[in-house]
Amino acid sequence: MSVQGNLPQDIAVFVGRSDELTKGIQLLRQVRLLTLTGPGGVGKTRLALRIAAQLQMRDGAWMIDLGAMHDPQACTPDRLYAYLAMGLGIRRHKAAGLDALLDHLHDRRMLVLLDNCEHVLPAVRVGVAALLLATPHVRVLTTSRQALAIDGEHTIVVPPLSQEDAVGLFGAYARAAGAEDVALADRQAVAELCQRLDGLPLSIRLAASRVRTLSPRQLLLRFAADRFRLLSDAAGIGGDHNAERHGALERVVGWSYELCTDSEQRMWARASVFVRTFGLGAAEMVCSGSGIAAADVLDILTGLVAKSVIAVDASADPPQYFLLDTLRDYGLRKLAEAGETHRVRDRHREYHRRLLSHAASAWFGAGGLDAMESVYQDLPDVLAAIDESIRQGDPPTAREMLRNLVRSQAPFFWGFLDQCDRRLRHVLELSAAPADAADAADLSATHAALAWIATVQGHHSAAQALLTTARETERQWHLGSTGPVLFAAGANEAFGTGSSRAIPLLAAARKAYSDQDTVGDRHMATLLWAFATAVAGNPADAVVASAECLRNTYEAEADWASTWALWASATAALAGGDYSRAIEFCTRSLRLQHDMGDQWGQTWSLELHAAIIAAQLSRADKPVEEAKRAAWLLGAARTLRQRMGVTLAGLPPLAEQHARAKAAIAAMLDETAMNAAIVAGARGHTHAVRVALGKTTVRRPSASADGLTHREHEVARLVAAGLTSREIGAQLRISPRTVDAHVLNIRMKLDLPRGRAAIAAWVVGEAGHQSPVTPPGAG
Repeated sequence: MSVQGNLPQDIAVFVGRSDELTKGIQLLRQVRLLTLTGPGGVGKTRLALRIAAQLQMRDGAWMIDLGAMHDPQACTPDRLYAYLAMGLGIRRHKAAGLDALLDHLHDRRMLVLLDNCEHVLPAVRVGVAALLLATPHVRVLTTSRQALAIDGEHTIVVPPLSQEDAVGLFGAYARAAGAEDVALADRQAVAELCQRLDGLPLSIRLAASRVRTLSPRQLLLRFAADRFRLLSDAAGIGGDHNAERHGALERVVGWSYELCTDSEQRMWARASVFVRTFGLGAAEMVCSGSGIAAADVLDILTGLVAKSVIAVDASADPPQYFLLDTLRDYGLRKLAEAGETHRVRDRHREYHRRLLSHAASAWFGAGGLDAMESVYQDLPDVLAAIDESIRQGDPPTAREMLRNLVRSQAPFFWGFLDQCDRRLRHVLELSAAPADAADAADLSATHAALAWIATVQGHHSAAQALLTTARETERQWHLGSTGPVLFAAGANEAFGTGSSRAIPLLAAARKAYSDQDTVGDRHMATLLWAFATAVAGNPADAVVASAECLRNTYEAEADWASTWALWASATAALAGGDYSRAIEFCTRSLRLQHDMGDQWGQTWSLELHAAIIAAQLSRADKPVEEAKRAAWLLGAARTLRQRMGVTLAGLPPLAEQHARAKAAIAAMLDETAMNAAIVAGARGHTHAVRVALGKTTVRRPSASADGLTHREHEVARLVAAGLTSREIGAQLRISPRTVDAHVLNIRMKLDLPRGRAAIAAWVVGEAGHQSPVTPPGAG
């Protein structure tokens, strides 16, 4: 089983399919593209998951559900690339197009599983063909009701279950639903029912969930009574055997719907508006009303889970619910028939509007990381709610949600600014001229939000043009200077020019953000005010400003915000020549960012760390070794920036800091040595935090370049494979206590945070480096 990827834990009943499973694994070891085809409900996804889990590719397997792309008509190849980038966990602040995918995948040996492709086939054909041409070691497994029909594709038609396997699956699901063995004693009825259900796993699952209240014979009689209508429905679809099976599935789904209570039927239909998983709080908000009390939602969900209509991931905290695509599609049709589509989608929009409004202020506080993660986990539904606002001709709501999405900081931490950028541009194109002062303020704030994104992406001129529009709107409607525009203008001056003009703008923004709802915005203005003061050449004022910024984060218990306050403090200390304080602040920032998994923050802290080392080379005890270490870190930071899609050219103050660091390094090293260190850092960037923190690599005959012994490497790999200490001990013939000691040693040597997940992540990062590079100055 692969030790990385995002395959869901598959603990549901799985019966049969041994021939298809073996064939699928064997084919994917030989070919690059395999498609599993068959009608809905036949079990394509479950089989694909089993194949993916057992293929054992070096860089793991990643599953991306294309069924969540809720607007097939708008699914262009570029949108598909951005969606795939999110699914693969690619953090990038510029548009995540094909180049981002190829950069991420080009040297990886991994499997990409694309589920539910049939409704977006044109884009999938283009995208998969492009990926296969440019990534020689990536394999693609797709599920679809029809083949992709592109060069290199191999297909497996997933058949219904055999009679024996169907009966076995029915019994397993029935027992899981609480049925007694005596209820399954009529094997003839069970066998005939499974035959009538055409051996479709989804149909069998739905029918088996009813055995606690209806015997197999009763189920058979009910189903047989509808057989004539079933066959008529199938003939209307096309008359062939697949059409008949599709009709059978439709009828079983409809039959399951009819056997639900009125409240369960309403819940099924209303829950279908969720694109992905949803929690109890979301269900209470979105699905209640008109016949369902919020207090009854949990009981109704529990009933639908028992009937196998809604699935629950109980391992999530809190538990998450979801519908299979076939059941979601049916629910959406029933929602439309009830005339509730507009009302329920409005409640869905309102729930996510409130989620974003809360996150926009809650990120700056003790629960900041949780607030940002909640946005990221709900991102498909958040974006769907924004797109629904645009579709309904409601740009103001879309603008508000997009601004709060940016204000939540989640796009920065998780790396999906391109999603915000594209939708902000689109909604501004659709927005009419302001009708009143409130609408004008809303529009100017939206232009400012887009200008802020353009600034951090290094597009100074584009940001200026957007700010010009925002200011003109303010002038026409006599709004004065508002906080969002002052902040975006100050940020653009700070990052785009480094001039002192940024300082009064950001100071004014701080004053404009005076209420509790904008406490996070005030902190961002304070952070950039401290940075602007440092780069404008006022180090004494910068130290005071950054100290205030840092103190605010501690008082608010805002851990993630404190990492950036430490970064600003290090920048101020560097500007004032206080190198020991600069290193102290930068080290503390890096440690926190590393523990939080903040790749974006680490990129800039590593760059700053290299600049601080370079600035004090003339007083270093080993200037040549330190120069190599600084160059190595510059190379590592460059690779990380490239992977995030950001260049220094559009950020002059940071580009100048980089140039000064290189000049200081060049004074100690010749060009060949400096370039060699930069290239080594670029290749070994996964070690960068340890190098920056001064961790040394001790070489011993029995240890590898990372300091781990052979036995510790064995333990690390088994930890990453998900084994417990007892299981590892049994395999290596050592005690579980000894295993725990090895785990502790591994964490200490590699400076990893608590938890076995950190060891697993390290193993993933080492997967492609059989001979890890020892960074200059690290040993």
